Amino acid sequence: MKQKKTIFVLAGILAVLSILYAGLHLYNKSLEKKEAEEAEKDKVYITNEEDIAEISYTGTEEDGTMSFVREDGEWYYAPDREIPLNQSTVQNMGDTLAVCQAVRELEEPDGWSDYGLDNPQYTIMLTDKEGAETTLYIGQTAGEDHYAAVKGSDKVYTVDSSLVSSLSFDLSQYVQTDTVPSISSGNLKKVEVAEGGHTTTYDSEEDMAELAGGFGALSLTTCADYHAEGGELKNYGLDEETRITVTAVYEDSVSGEEEEYTIYIGNTDDAGSGRYVGTDGSKIVYLVSADTVDNTYTPAGE
Repeated sequence: MKQKKTIFVLAGILAVLSILYAGLHLYNKSLEKKEAEEAEKDKVYITNEEDIAEISYTGTEEDGTMSFVREDGEWYYAPDREIPLNQSTVQNMGDTLAVCQAVRELEEPDGWSDYGLDNPQYTIMLTDKEGAETTLYIGQTAGEDHYAAVKGSDKVYTVDSSLVSSLSFDLSQYVQTDTVPSISSGNLKKVEVAEGGHTTTYDSEEDMAELAGGFGALSLTTCADYHAEGGELKNYGLDEETRITVTAVYEDSVSGEEEEYTIYIGNTDDAGSGRYVGTDGSKIVYLVSADTVDNTYTPAGE
């Protein structure tokens, strides 16, 4: 009887502790929510846009202007919509510009010329899907930050330098380049090289070991032309009559099935150290080390 009583007492204490814990947990969550709401109230946003449909930004005369448009959730490079873009890269840049938090807002600011805003280093224009425009000016540096202002407002802010670093004027930073499959001597089955109407097939173990090294080192990162077709391909030696077609037959490491990967090899560049390369289904022309390219279709000793 005494043992049962002890169990009941312990059970009661446990129940009370559970209730106290639950209450404390709810209180802490409520406190955290309140603190988060208070912190959000203290934030100052220079831009806080939704559904951005166009982004355009201009830097120095040397930088020029970069423009992107979004349709049906897809980003395009405005001057040439056929250039494939890395969607996440462009979206990250857009998110940075669309929701721009100020480091601080200046109290009783002087004239814009004192902050380099009358002749800004960067001018950023955001357009939403309804056509409403927001223009953001980025002026001179303020320590590690930059002065900023919005067209139509007298307010002056400072923004983190990360906003400026998000602006790239190098299109290659946004382009979705082609991926070279994982090819090694262990999964390369054969290589077919078509040149001048003649096709050579390599499938010996020795040849596979050598040619796989070329494909393993192949990196398509330097773009010579983002959108070449027709007569432009001839300038690179990549037209059908001139180019060397190299097709690697390999076993896919995931599916276990045989796949084909085709590259087109063109002229050597003026420096003599690189060669122009295209891939099947892409209009991008790449510049790749001539030694690496040679190793994808010419075994040693030939």
